[in-house]
Amino acid sequence: MENNAYNNFSLIRFLWKWKWCLLIICIATLVLSFACSLLIKPRFKSSAIIYAPRTNSVAKILLNEENYNERLDIKAYAIEEETEQMMQLLNAQEIKDSLIAKYNLAEYYDINTKSKGWKTKLNKTLTNNISIKRTEFGAINISAADEDPQMACNMVNDILRLLDTVKGRAEHERATGAYESLVAQMDSIDRAIARLDDTIKLCMEHGVFDVEKQSERMMQQYAVAVAGGNTGAANRIKEEMKNMAEWGPKLDAAQNLQYFFIQYQSLCKQKMMDAHLDMNNQIPVKFVVDKPTPADKKFYPKKSIIMLVSTFCVLILSVIVLLMIEKINEPADTKVEPVEG
Repeated sequence: MENNAYNNFSLIRFLWKWKWCLLIICIATLVLSFACSLLIKPRFKSSAIIYAPRTNSVAKILLNEENYNERLDIKAYAIEEETEQMMQLLNAQEIKDSLIAKYNLAEYYDINTKSKGWKTKLNKTLTNNISIKRTEFGAINISAADEDPQMACNMVNDILRLLDTVKGRAEHERATGAYESLVAQMDSIDRAIARLDDTIKLCMEHGVFDVEKQSERMMQQYAVAVAGGNTGAANRIKEEMKNMAEWGPKLDAAQNLQYFFIQYQSLCKQKMMDAHLDMNNQIPVKFVVDKPTPADKKFYPKKSIIMLVSTFCVLILSVIVLLMIEKINEPADTKVEPVEG
């Protein structure tokens, strides 16, 4: 080991040598960091805890009586997929724009709206003041920080309200689109059924009411007429059979299509009522576990942490500087080794 290397004992001797200097530096740093922490404006935080539901479809929740499905239980909390979707909604620009407009945040955060990129700066400032995170239990923590505790609380409440607005609007638009599509489909079905009714009515006007029964009866009557030698009756029945051959298939096809369209019409009516119910959905889109309240204690700055970290950093820096000073002031080794020969 070199002569000028510091071992552990040397470091202890060095610290003891400069103990008063280091002590004064630490005390001065503590006082200065405490004074600086007093200059930092305190910030307060309000938080809310919410859960996302499994589904917000009123029709599925309220009308699903035949088979129980946990996913369609109105009390069922969301799993990971729905929670991630709700977090995405909470980070929507529409919510941020609403907060910016309501509280005039450009002026509140003292951002010059004439400067370049002021909107980006404003959104970044707002994003830094709002936190949306998942908890370890699968819930969502929404928090807002501000110098005014009431302002922070109001912002969290507004985010909760706007979440209902944004999600409700999106679901209303989809439900309205589905309802309008079903209304158009119902009109098409009604017209198709009306055409089939006209066809069935026309077939009945030609004496065709029930193809199977009438055909069976005609065959029996024709056999009796032929067996009895009643040529006139047999010819008349032949004419009826020709009429049946022409209009019977039309009646069968029209009645089969009519049955299909009536079944489809019933399904569309059910779906249309479901869409109308979802279109007027008033159920909240989240479960609120903890509501926000104005904080009575600041969360920033933490004076003790600021003082300890500052003092530790200055102490380390001071030791390094003193080591460098001693190294510089250390006398050079002028000892000359004897030369042999």
